[in-house]
Amino acid sequence: MDGIQRLSEMIKGQKDKGLIKIVSYLMLQTEMDSDFLKEEKDLKEMAEYIKGLARKEAINGVAMIEDETVYSWAKEYFKKSNKELGIKKCKIDKGKHEDVSKAEIKGEDDEFGSIFGETIENKQEEQKEEIDQISLFGV
Repeated sequence: MDGIQRLSEMIKGQKDKGLIKIVSYLMLQTEMDSDFLKEEKDLKEMAEYIKGLARKEAINGVAMIEDETVYSWAKEYFKKSNKELGIKKCKIDKGKHEDVSKAEIKGEDDEFGSIFGETIENKQEEQKEEIDQISLFGV
């Protein structure tokens, strides 16, 4: 699978028009194909990264961000490592008594990270398939 195909797979089922527009733009950036293959990268985390940068631009809780700026943030997210961006991935780890604590991810998730949450095989066992929707405008 090439990087553009991976983006295409990650965006399947998503309904957020802003997210779809960003991914459509990224899919045209063929020179970044290998960047889209980085296992540590996923769309949910990209959306959180973009929202975080937009929050920093907000005045009185409102921000108007140009498309080109958002596209550059999306490209930056895929080009730089999570360490360079200051992103630490965490997952919920349930102990033997169902208590919840955070543990650093060590590549145990499926290829698309927390967008889908489960592997395709597990989803086939379910009668109703649900995709965790990502929103650029959600709180």
